[in-house]
Amino acid sequence: MSVPTIASYFPFRRIKIINQNVTAEADAAHIQMQPDKRFVPICHGCGFTAAAVHSWTQRRVRDLNIATAQVWLDCRYRKIFCPHCRGIHIEGLELFHPYLRVTCRMALYIYQLCQYMTVSEVARHLDLDWKTVKDIDKYYLERDFGQPDLDGLSILAVDEISIRKGHRYLTVVLDYRSGRVVFVGKDRRAKTLERFFDQLSDLQRDGIKAVVMDMWDPFIKAVKKKCLKRKSYLTSSMWSPISAGLSTKFAIASIEKPAKRIRPFIKAPGTYC
Repeated sequence: MSVPTIASYFPFRRIKIINQNVTAEADAAHIQMQPDKRFVPICHGCGFTAAAVHSWTQRRVRDLNIATAQVWLDCRYRKIFCPHCRGIHIEGLELFHPYLRVTCRMALYIYQLCQYMTVSEVARHLDLDWKTVKDIDKYYLERDFGQPDLDGLSILAVDEISIRKGHRYLTVVLDYRSGRVVFVGKDRRAKTLERFFDQLSDLQRDGIKAVVMDMWDPFIKAVKKKCLKRKSYLTSSMWSPISAGLSTKFAIASIEKPAKRIRPFIKAPGTYC
């Protein structure tokens, strides 16, 4: 007769469950585990094997719930000296991230919930600190969207948004054709926009044909310095090297003037024009 076990819920090769207990109210389960010594420890950062063990430590992390019970894992693991990274790192157990207090699958579940719920709602739903939920959401957002694709940019749109009172702004750069955000920087200074252009290669920078922006002098200064080197004119808030050969008179004439407002005329009944 087989003994009931929860080991099948933890399909991780490098760990071994040594004890488990549930509270009297059945609202929490505590599981103790340790590395399986049949496997040589590997570095969490690079994945290389390391024979030298520096020390042992222990951490309690939160895992996915089993029914209505919260699951806490008391994991004992090793710190190793990695010959490839030339430093001391924790061993990779495929269970939790070294900088998160939840398991990897719990962190992914939190990230998926944050796509439909606010951070505070997810924290109340899972009974977690909102700072923990925020850090997890930020980590996965940086992983998925931290390095945008900067190839194929031809027309840029630059603007600033206010994030709170006190004139605190963020500089936002978008791909004008698709509306995709390619850069977000603090403040609305020239150096903020220059940091974006510094990320571009010479080929990517030469592919930019125009920059749409408002008449904010720091933005104009950054574009002149880092992007469009030839002499250009501002026409309808469009900074473009294509208009370099146009005269100022033609550039001003290309801006359509708004039509004058016409007062409506109502003819009284019984009168003739």
